[in-house]
Amino acid sequence: MPTVEKTHGGRVVLRAIGRQLSVGDRAEVSDELAAYLCDERGDFAVVDDAGATEDETDDTVGQEDGPPDARGPIPDPSEHSVKDLRDKLSDIDDIDVLAAVYDAEDAGKDRDSAIDAIQSRINAVKED
Repeated sequence: MPTVEKTHGGRVVLRAIGRQLSVGDRAEVSDELAAYLCDERGDFAVVDDAGATEDETDDTVGQEDGPPDARGPIPDPSEHSVKDLRDKLSDIDDIDVLAAVYDAEDAGKDRDSAIDAIQSRINAVKED
């Protein structure tokens, strides 16, 4: 099974393995999940753990040095289904980035369900 590392973006919960990962965290995942995380999401990379010890590859989650960097590339909503867009939005904690996604959707496809999803995420971030 490959080991993947979170390379950028905010925290993400990988329900398939029951873990929350932040930038720099590594996890051993199935081939299918690794392909999804690296190729479709784009915020993970497969890493080679050949020289790592068991302590370095365990499933513990360490404390971060600071808040996660939510300023990744702004997803183009027109390139995603509403379901995929919701998944992408769940990783974004920056109101300015979310507002840019909202503006892009409003100026582009202007799908009511996508607008609702973006607005819901903005509201959730404001509540936190």
